[in-house]
Amino acid sequence: MSLENAIGYAKQRKAFGKVIADFGLVREKLANMAVGIYTGEALVYRTVGMMDVALSEVDKAAADAAKETRKAIEEYAVECSIIKVWGSEMVDFVVDETVQIYGGYGFVEEYPAERAYRDARINRIFEGTNEINRLIITGFLLKRAMSGQLALMPAIKKLMDEVLSGPSVGDDLEGPLADERKLVMSAKKLGLFVAGAATQKYMQAIQDQQEVMGAIADMVIETYAMESAVLRAQKIAERNGEAAASLPIAMTRVYLSQAMEKIEAAAKKVIAAVADGDMLRTQLAILRRLAKHEPFNTIELRQQIAQTVIERGKYTLA
Repeated sequence: MSLENAIGYAKQRKAFGKVIADFGLVREKLANMAVGIYTGEALVYRTVGMMDVALSEVDKAAADAAKETRKAIEEYAVECSIIKVWGSEMVDFVVDETVQIYGGYGFVEEYPAERAYRDARINRIFEGTNEINRLIITGFLLKRAMSGQLALMPAIKKLMDEVLSGPSVGDDLEGPLADERKLVMSAKKLGLFVAGAATQKYMQAIQDQQEVMGAIADMVIETYAMESAVLRAQKIAERNGEAAASLPIAMTRVYLSQAMEKIEAAAKKVIAAVADGDMLRTQLAILRRLAKHEPFNTIELRQQIAQTVIERGKYTLA
């Protein structure tokens, strides 16, 4: 609704002789808002789908059905925390950009931007603050890794062996969204590399390093969102063809570009905290190698997205 309000206002508000929906920076805002909604849907659809599959495998007639149902749901505690953090912050972004598009009227109660902006703020506090949920995300993953439920340590070792052996020729992917899937793979490798460096530095005491835990959580959150967006675009392309999936593919590419910037920033933050001197320089070189990719033309992609949502007056993929 906030995006629809922002589009409607931008199409009728005039400045310097034309509607502000024609201004590049306003169109950029509208595109980023649509990208956030698309990715948020992808996160929720993917997670709920996995939970539905898990719950369908529970024998409802069994004596311990309630216990097994709770167990099935608890398996997705990390994903639910990710959605809570990511979703609440995405909503904040959308309503904030709506206020910006409305300008001074964004603070006037008679206009819809003010109410949405005021109501959205609580989401980052209730159901566990976003800070607590970030600690839950990293803490759960490390706990599962230590107990052997999650093969995190073997994955880190495999990555380090790959790094030490030099560039691999087997990383090229083929098929629909190959570049996008490769970028997700790079994000996962960055997360493994940083988690490995942090756990090697702090061991069990990493639980006391909340800033490091939070930065790793940010990497996990963005990687899960990236993969969810790619999987959704891939399914749409497989079902309707790549030409018909041009809008979700454009949104996915924009989101991946934004997410990789956040992941690289979080990775540098952790690496700078766990290493110094020659070790720091070595690890930064590894980080740059793992993060290397050709950028998408996000200006053109955002223009495409903005034009579509402005013409339709709302967010829609149809």
